Amino acid sequence: MSKFSGFCWGLWGLLIPLIPQAALSADKIYFIYGPFNFPLSVDSLEVYAKEGKITKEFSLYASQFDEQTLIELRQTLQERHTIDGVRFSRLLRTPLMEDLLKSMGQIFSTHPNSNGFYAIRGALVSAAIHQDKEGWTAIDVMRNFPTDSIAIDTQLATKMLKNTKF
Repeated sequence: MSKFSGFCWGLWGLLIPLIPQAALSADKIYFIYGPFNFPLSVDSLEVYAKEGKITKEFSLYASQFDEQTLIELRQTLQERHTIDGVRFSRLLRTPLMEDLLKSMGQIFSTHPNSNGFYAIRGALVSAAIHQDKEGWTAIDVMRNFPTDSIAIDTQLATKMLKNTKF
């Protein structure tokens, strides 16, 4: 082996740890109800959003909703948003949006009993920055969530929805 090729292999060995690795992203959603955790893969939601197909895994959840609610869920999952990622990041740092995200963080978190404020903000900004020309969706936000799962406090979500008038 020549000195040059030895140098190249040595340099390559030093650079390998510096190559960016794939970041974590949410693969599962856990619906938390008291002491119970009910998992659902993001893949199942994505299949439903793209194809309208209810997978075996998603069928347990889908059976709890009427047809109109399922249609609205699919439309929500498919809805595309386009916004400049840098501007969106700045918007999410305003006091009003931070308050909103902190409220959302009580429902959507990285694990039970924690506020998902930073995870939600990071996922939203990342989805906006990496959006394709058609924009980003709720599935993209889930895929950009910085942990391998999203915990949803269903009791708190239900309580907040009952107390909120849209």
